[in-house]
Amino acid sequence: MSKRILAISILAIASFFVACSQGDETTPDMIKAQASAPKSLPIVTVDEFTAPASPVITEDQAKRYAKASAALVELGVKWSEKIDKAADGEKVQILNAYNVARDQLCARVGLAGIAEYNWITTVALPNEKNKATFEAAGVKTAN
Repeated sequence: MSKRILAISILAIASFFVACSQGDETTPDMIKAQASAPKSLPIVTVDEFTAPASPVITEDQAKRYAKASAALVELGVKWSEKIDKAADGEKVQILNAYNVARDQLCARVGLAGIAEYNWITTVALPNEKNKATFEAAGVKTAN
């Protein structure tokens, strides 16, 4: 589980650095190419996530989190291959599409997008009160 979280974190950090390094290097041709490229529209409505007052989650949330975790790892592997093979001008566009795909994936399994997934990872997963809930859903916890 921690390897999955580490892989996702590395991809997020890499996307930040690639996006930052592309800032001053845009050319008019690149801007035209990006403007004419098809825009990806969310297929599934992603609900807005508001963190609950209590960090305790339900078994259903834990099961959805487990599904999302496994799928996000696979998604990250596939998209990292695309990013590695892409030209410099395409990497930012691919990273933006990857962020939309992550949000869509989480929404498809029943979470409120990547925002809820991240909240569960950082708040609910480390909480001792959720240990039995996560284990019942098949997620091993470090605590």
